[in-house]
Amino acid sequence: MQHCDVAVVGAGPAGCSAARLIAAVGFRVIILEEHNQIGEPLQCSGLISPRTLELAGYQGELRHALHGFNLHSPAGYTLGFQTNKTYAVAVDRVALDRQLADTARAAGAELITGARVGRLQYAGDGIILHASGTAVKARLVIAADGARSSFARRLGLRPREIIPLAAAEIELGPGSRAREDVIELFLGQDLAPGWFGWLFPAGKGRARIGVGVGLKGPSPRRCLDMLLKRYPEYFSKAKILRYTSGCVPIGPPPRFYGERVMLLGDAAAQVKPISGGGLYLGLHAARHCARTAIQALEQKDFSAAVLAGYQEAWEKEFGAALRSDLVLRELFLSLNDTKADYLTRFFDNSFWRQFIARYADIDYPSFLVKKILGTGLLPRKFFQLALDLGGFIGRIVNREGNRRSLPALEAGEYQATT
Repeated sequence: MQHCDVAVVGAGPAGCSAARLIAAVGFRVIILEEHNQIGEPLQCSGLISPRTLELAGYQGELRHALHGFNLHSPAGYTLGFQTNKTYAVAVDRVALDRQLADTARAAGAELITGARVGRLQYAGDGIILHASGTAVKARLVIAADGARSSFARRLGLRPREIIPLAAAEIELGPGSRAREDVIELFLGQDLAPGWFGWLFPAGKGRARIGVGVGLKGPSPRRCLDMLLKRYPEYFSKAKILRYTSGCVPIGPPPRFYGERVMLLGDAAAQVKPISGGGLYLGLHAARHCARTAIQALEQKDFSAAVLAGYQEAWEKEFGAALRSDLVLRELFLSLNDTKADYLTRFFDNSFWRQFIARYADIDYPSFLVKKILGTGLLPRKFFQLALDLGGFIGRIVNREGNRRSLPALEAGEYQATT
């Protein structure tokens, strides 16, 4: 059995970032990754904001800088714009994951691949993790094991929603309307109920496409096939290179910590509720998580009271924006196809396109909505919608008042389920 100060379960960007920060100050950190190769199987589109790129310190190839959006309504109306502003960049996501894992190892963390944690035991002075072919005893566990985290389940925690995704990397056929620097987004209650479809360029004549299903409807794979057929101007001669899948957790649980355990990244649903992107929030959360872990190690106190500082710091920085985005998520779910068509047509003019281009931010979507409301230019038909949107700040829930006590990891054994 190996012993360490911190065991990080999951070698994704958030887990590796936290591991690097903790190992850098001299504590022994072991990262347990269930897959044999870092970053595979691919479960992320690789589309990130420029500030996320800087935060990750990515040194790899940039596929494309994306300068605009086209939003396609259910009836086929399009709201689009293109500027010199870089809204997002496409990166090699596998290379990004591997670079962050390498920096964690360079800081002193040990990485064990092919080590899926299946059984754990709570011991008086730590937690014993039984993984494939190895056992690790840690004073503190950081669970960065994804949207369906076994640690989150053991602590009785769930995100509000889990959005299943079907995606693919394709080779665009000749004559495709797909632009090299524009993101295409597709709406429709039958095409992507409760979510959206997407296409963005991936370089060398390739693109990444996908569909999420946030409400009861067809399977994501069936919706992806529907996307390919519905928009022949983009996909009629496309060649599927590989299919991928995944899921997006929406809405963090009341807490993401317990005695000797902290949840991180997708395991804590630290994900943007509008776009589903988790890198930006996850990397910031890793910083707060590592700081709290170091404090707990120095004080030799791994109680929930001490680890609560992690969530308090993260919510101080992102809580208000995230709760605003969750209300926007509720409003999005309330839009039927008719309303989505009307909104697309209403904003499709020079003034609003320039306005949206100026204030759109994939990391902070509620900022744009606040700016739109501030103009006072919404028509009478929008009166009730404006009231709802304008009141979302007042609807922000004080999570301190809604937290519930959580069970600690109990003595004995726990067999993870798939």
